[in-house]
Amino acid sequence: TFSFQEYRLLHRRMRQWSKTGVRQKTLMKRELLRDYVLILSNTGIRHGTEMMNLKWKHITWFENEKGERFIQFTVSGKTGNRQLIGRHSVVTPLKRIQSRFEDLKSVSFDDLLKFKCEEYVFRLSDGTIPKQLDKSFTQFLEKCDLLYGSTSENPRTLYSLRHFYATYQLFNGRNIHKLAIQMGTSVGMLEQHYSKLTPMLMAKEFAGD
Repeated sequence: TFSFQEYRLLHRRMRQWSKTGVRQKTLMKRELLRDYVLILSNTGIRHGTEMMNLKWKHITWFENEKGERFIQFTVSGKTGNRQLIGRHSVVTPLKRIQSRFEDLKSVSFDDLLKFKCEEYVFRLSDGTIPKQLDKSFTQFLEKCDLLYGSTSENPRTLYSLRHFYATYQLFNGRNIHKLAIQMGTSVGMLEQHYSKLTPMLMAKEFAGD
């Protein structure tokens, strides 16, 4: 995973990096990758099939009994179909993606979700489906010296952002059973593979006053 400090650095550097690129295709891929990363790390969706099969019709507003609205995703992957709630912050990258397409930006974000559009969410601004996002992410991590963490010899990948999401949620006191439902996995998998929660992350809590 990424430490919280590393993720903040990644977030800041990717904002700058997404605006650079000698070739137009490179620029398009980088601007999309930035939004892809932000949505991954704020939903816990699996990179690959779950994310790349996502269409606008799979995103909607969920309203609870108090009238509060939450962004809801319906994804399909290794564990079948499931619905999940994204953090409020994912609306910004979704709107940014919408703004790159003339036929989508002519309507409001709310109307776009109501229309149940059949278009894939993660497309380059020329309408093509991106390839090798993994490779682009690896190049970015190498450039920022973030490809390897201090506790593992394995290089980080886009899937590392799912681990980050799990760790962040548990750090903030999320119930592990509820988190397992949100992420479409089991409590055992969360404990054994996804969570990278350590005593050091909770040092102040354990040390007391």
